[in-house]
Amino acid sequence: MSDFQRAIDILTQGDRHRVWSLVVTVFGDLAREEGDEISAQTLGKLTEPLGVKSEALRVALHRLRKEGWLESRRTGRSSSYFLTKFGQSQTKSATPRIYCQTLPETSDWRLLLSPGSSASTISALASLEATGDIVRLGNSSFFGKYRSNEIPDDVFAAWVEKSEVPDWVKTAVVTQEICNSYAKLAQSFKSVSDCLGTTTDAIERAALRTLIVHSWRRTLLRHMDIPASFYPSDCQAHECKDLFLGLLEKLPRPMLEEISGG
Repeated sequence: MSDFQRAIDILTQGDRHRVWSLVVTVFGDLAREEGDEISAQTLGKLTEPLGVKSEALRVALHRLRKEGWLESRRTGRSSSYFLTKFGQSQTKSATPRIYCQTLPETSDWRLLLSPGSSASTISALASLEATGDIVRLGNSSFFGKYRSNEIPDDVFAAWVEKSEVPDWVKTAVVTQEICNSYAKLAQSFKSVSDCLGTTTDAIERAALRTLIVHSWRRTLLRHMDIPASFYPSDCQAHECKDLFLGLLEKLPRPMLEEISGG
């Protein structure tokens, strides 16, 4: 078995990745800029090693067009796909967090205390909680980042310094389930790093990068973008991040011309 196939097997073991989400990762990693396009044929070559059937890819592309993520244009007998303005905006909003080398500062974090009696207040805080911008700590207490004009007047907001965050708050923000996901992913990344040799094949590099980035962002985006000191002490998120960045160094992003054969 080749190093490439071994790495694919490690990253897909026990996981079923949504095809449409994998396609979003492909464009987010390889073709997120204005004018970037990937042909249907190239998308097939990229996703086939990941176990994606041609029919599943067609369904995913149809869905992403319908939901406004992608547009397409005919190129001869085939089609080329590219991110819409909406797709670019959604992709680029997550890009700094996915690929960043450093973690955010603590200056934007606040503790929110609500009287809990106003229906409008409860509704406003519930809406923020649904977006993932804040997390509920108790019946009337919340923690997170927000814009001042989003918070009702009767909510008490206090700045939070990292020294004021106890373990029970950390585990509310990054749950044990998420920590378990980081531990599993760190082990997978380490195994891939240990077995991965040098590959000059652009399609193989792009396919591996897709799985690596997709696996990382799927875990990372399950919780808020928090400073290092806000993670539980036994969480392997930082180790996982270092392994992720190391794998990307081993697998430099190929140019679109390389994977399209142009």
